[in-house]
Amino acid sequence: MNVLILDDQLGLSVPVRRLASLRGWQTHFVGSLHELELAVHAHGRTALVLVNLQPPLTAWELGQRLRGLALDGPVVVLSEAGCEDGLGELPGVVWLERPSDEAEVEPRLERALSRLGLAGQPAAGRAGSQHGIVGQSPQVVEVLAKVEKVAPGDANVCISGESGTGKDLIARAIHAQSARRDRPLVTLDCTAIPEGLMESHLFGHVRGSFTGAVDHRTGFFALAHTGTLFIDEISELNLPLQAKLLRVIQTREFIKVGGNKPTHTDIRLITASNKDLRRAVREGTFREDLYYRIAVVMIEMPPLRERRGDIAPLVEHFLRKFSAAHHKRVPRLLPRALELLTGYGWPGNVRQLENCIEQAIVLCENDTIDVDVLPLGEGAQKRRGEGRPGLTPGLTLRALEQQYILQTLESVSGNRTQAARLLGISLRCLQYKLKAYRQEGPEALAQYSRAAEDQHPLGV
Repeated sequence: MNVLILDDQLGLSVPVRRLASLRGWQTHFVGSLHELELAVHAHGRTALVLVNLQPPLTAWELGQRLRGLALDGPVVVLSEAGCEDGLGELPGVVWLERPSDEAEVEPRLERALSRLGLAGQPAAGRAGSQHGIVGQSPQVVEVLAKVEKVAPGDANVCISGESGTGKDLIARAIHAQSARRDRPLVTLDCTAIPEGLMESHLFGHVRGSFTGAVDHRTGFFALAHTGTLFIDEISELNLPLQAKLLRVIQTREFIKVGGNKPTHTDIRLITASNKDLRRAVREGTFREDLYYRIAVVMIEMPPLRERRGDIAPLVEHFLRKFSAAHHKRVPRLLPRALELLTGYGWPGNVRQLENCIEQAIVLCENDTIDVDVLPLGEGAQKRRGEGRPGLTPGLTLRALEQQYILQTLESVSGNRTQAARLLGISLRCLQYKLKAYRQEGPEALAQYSRAAEDQHPLGV
């Protein structure tokens, strides 16, 4: 649920953020009427607009501007007594007198939302955009439901998924719904830091501890104290650093490089990896004991090709976002262009789709987007079928089923759980069929033997 807050002095920041955390709102603060217009175009469907009406903004000016905006939800205006006259009888506008006691702002808003039917809505299971995560597919709904369950606690969470699927958004969503939401969220991308400097970035260093250490450095564990530390691409850490990280998780203490005094740390740890950590454990590149420490709760972010129903809402979201950013009218996407986007394989996932739509916005010369401005490269029309298994005509139904199942398995890199979900059958049913195929022709399944082994965690 998108909620826009016009508040140039951030007087509503604390109560609104508190209400948002309880309902899973995606809040966007703006400081002027012009920014409000841009935000409406950028974020699309908006369930609620909150306005903290203060000078120099007048009720008359606000009313005139609201008449020109196509808002989907109500507008709640908080102002001093006697300042509401300029709004007239504008439909969908609710005026609230600002209380003298700041502690009364939240309950007053709560009562107004209750009258509007917006109070007490659960965060999980709703379609649309939550914490920047756009989607209405069963996979996304399942992920958001899991986020809501794990966020209130302090359990370590590990997020898996291909690059560009939005693992960082999941980490932010967990932090935003946790008890640490008012404390810092610190992100460390292990791919962006040279291996020789990683320990210094994690734990900090004292001056003179190594060549080039001309000053003291505060590490990420200290920066995230009392908050959340998000370590992205944790599989890039070498084994000695993994051992030190494990010790910090176990003891809640770390020592700076070159130091000798342990420092206590109170953090909630969230990690992410685009690699299969279970395979990395079996291959000896990731410590098994560290895996069990960081993966108390596992959340898998599905690739875009497995949730094609989310492509259209994502496209609409990015069209509005980048039209506002580049000061253009929101263009109309032609049906054949949407069909091309929906059928494309998206190896770069949501990040690639976002880049594609922004380029299309920049390149389009009128109010429509056709296939010629979609930067998918030559042969995109041919690749429309990526992720949609092609079938050979003239086969028996049994052979056709076998070919479809095997090609679906291939499209998800041999992941049986994902293949069963795409096929709409149980994992047990899929395993039964694969066993039958193996008995009929072992060579047909030879390419999937290694993938099948991957489904047994840690070689069990």
